[in-house]
Amino acid sequence: MMRIPDHTFRKVVRLLGETAATGKSHAEKKRFLMEGLCDLIGAECWVWALGAQVEAKKPQVFVGFLHGGFDEERFVRLLKAVEHPDMALIASRFGERIQETGAHTTMRRHEIDVDGKVARSPVGALWEEANIGPLMLSAHPLEENSVSMIGLYRGLDAEPFSELEKQVAHIILSEVPWLHLSGWPEDRGAQVPKLYPRERIVLNLLLDGMSRKEIAHQMSISENTVSGYAKGVYRHFGVSSHVELMRRFLHADAG
Repeated sequence: MMRIPDHTFRKVVRLLGETAATGKSHAEKKRFLMEGLCDLIGAECWVWALGAQVEAKKPQVFVGFLHGGFDEERFVRLLKAVEHPDMALIASRFGERIQETGAHTTMRRHEIDVDGKVARSPVGALWEEANIGPLMLSAHPLEENSVSMIGLYRGLDAEPFSELEKQVAHIILSEVPWLHLSGWPEDRGAQVPKLYPRERIVLNLLLDGMSRKEIAHQMSISENTVSGYAKGVYRHFGVSSHVELMRRFLHADAG
């Protein structure tokens, strides 16, 4: 393991201390931590979401995204890539590592996709459209076969994350178990995998605060189609409004 320079280690300790001390909600604490981490390791964008019913080599299902550095268009493209069926195989090495160790796991793109599967998949084009090049995933196992999942990203032409940057990210993100446990629904999203992929995209965009008109524009579908998806989502979770849906997923543990 590479030794972390003293000046970097002091920044790590300071960021962890300031995150714990700041008198904000769990979502604001997560955002504060991620913005500080991105400054430390030179990440351009980030997401933090709940991985529901995660199993290696099975379709990934994520919900409740916090994110920074993405505009609406890039975020929608990222969601489309996440929901692509090829992602189950592309990210299988990462899922297997989590299941094998049962511990917080951090890996870079070349460590996850060692065989270059992305280049042979439509996921590669989706990542390019979202201007995603180097990336790093970091996951904290939770109960109910779920994980607290974080993605850190750089643009297409950027340098890959270094081993030192990976270590810094792993130390910071593995030292905040209390944040990984906060902000998710009590059932850890157990019902989310039962939705169709497009319904899950609409769910996550609704949780991101987008209106149906905005979702229709970003997904290049009609507003009536979005309304149909939204009604199906509401019915699935037993809610009758956008506000109730937000409360169920994002304010279940306001912390």
